[in-house]
Amino acid sequence: MRVVALVSDLILASRIEEAARAGGATFTRVDAPGDLPPPDEADLLLVDWTERQPDWIAALTAWRDAGRARLIVFGPHTDLAAHEEARRAGLGPMWARSRLVRELPGLLQVSAERS
Repeated sequence: MRVVALVSDLILASRIEEAARAGGATFTRVDAPGDLPPPDEADLLLVDWTERQPDWIAALTAWRDAGRARLIVFGPHTDLAAHEEARRAGLGPMWARSRLVRELPGLLQVSAERS
């Protein structure tokens, strides 16, 4: 399984990387949608919506639609506007960051089974 994370928070990125490697997955962290590998080279893409830029919606939608990778957008549970924005863009429902951290091991297992 190949996990890609578009996340600038290095502490969170390291937690994701640890969980991915513990589950036998490879891990890549990128800084922008333009840095993403081709869609067929990933099984799971985790996107920190707090870092979003205006061009992200189109880039992430195109990336998701071109491949089979699962896309999960996450952010603070208190940012209700971001949750609604992700949902309206077809990239949601957005997960709370706490849910991502809590469910990451199981998420990696499910994604591995899907690939």
